[in-house]
Amino acid sequence: MTRILIVDDQPHIRKLVRGFLKNEAGWEVCGEAADGQQAVEQAETLKPQVILLDIQLPVMNGFDAAKQILMASPRMLILILSIHQEAHYAQGAKDCGARGFLPKHHVAEHLVPAVAALLRGELHFPSIAAD
Repeated sequence: MTRILIVDDQPHIRKLVRGFLKNEAGWEVCGEAADGQQAVEQAETLKPQVILLDIQLPVMNGFDAAKQILMASPRMLILILSIHQEAHYAQGAKDCGARGFLPKHHVAEHLVPAVAALLRGELHFPSIAAD
């Protein structure tokens, strides 16, 4: 079973993301967090394989949370979700160690394929060229 942690400060976004994942065989949402510090704590406690992580979070932003999570668990698969779609945000996600980036307005069409790509060991950075 692939365990997924959803991190977003907006409850309706967490619910929306959960809805897109619920029908995928072998995937389960193991928890949710509303800020970056909770994300770090939940990652350590719940041990998900995948974290869907917003950038703009209270207490600690998503980039800093990703860095802390990956220091403790370097093999964690992090997909950054953001309202921003500019390439420098995608590059920031890559620079902090995330395995992918997805603008939130593409979640309906691309969330499941993006998570599947990470699980196959691939990167998902559609906004920037792979280095």
